[in-house]
Amino acid sequence: MKPFNGFKSEAARSNKMGSLPLGVYVAVIKGAKVTGDEPDQQLEIALDVSEGEYAGFYMKKYDSDKERSSGKYEVRYKGVYRLRIPNADNKNARYPESDLRNFNDAIYRIESSNPGYAWDWNENGLVGKTVGINMKEKEFNGNVFTAIGRLENADDVRKGIVAPMKSRTASTGPNNAIDEGSGMQKVDEELPWDDHPKSSTGSNPWF
Repeated sequence: MKPFNGFKSEAARSNKMGSLPLGVYVAVIKGAKVTGDEPDQQLEIALDVSEGEYAGFYMKKYDSDKERSSGKYEVRYKGVYRLRIPNADNKNARYPESDLRNFNDAIYRIESSNPGYAWDWNENGLVGKTVGINMKEKEFNGNVFTAIGRLENADDVRKGIVAPMKSRTASTGPNNAIDEGSGMQKVDEELPWDDHPKSSTGSNPWF
């Protein structure tokens, strides 16, 4: 092998941001929308950390991922929490009782974090509301990352009385099981290393 210019024995560096550490955070809702067709629908809520050391984490990650993609791939916002909308006819409702419990609990956490606000079935009214987020750990093909595990009362997060979710990794594929405990459907979940071919519009569903 012949020597070449630029060789230096050093570790490669990357500007890729990792995932948000396990823990609880105060967040702001940046967007909300209903996806899918009746009776198989989800409420998708885009959030970002709004207080503390990691404030703005998901938007910074989104901007960093856009810079790394150099326009070759569609970059998706990672701070999204998905709730299946309870429906007795939902073909994906493997756990209808937990679907209902998780949806009711999530709305309660948002209402209790925003005195004077009451859920009125208008998802757009969620934008700008404060809520706590509790991160959970996942593993896929040896890659460990975090995702929003559940919503919490924001004041309880500030007071430090919310217990972080424990480290709990489980190998799963992105197209199979439903996570009963979180109310999230893995088939729609974005893994942190996913790249998506640039669409014809190149638009992002959130920003």
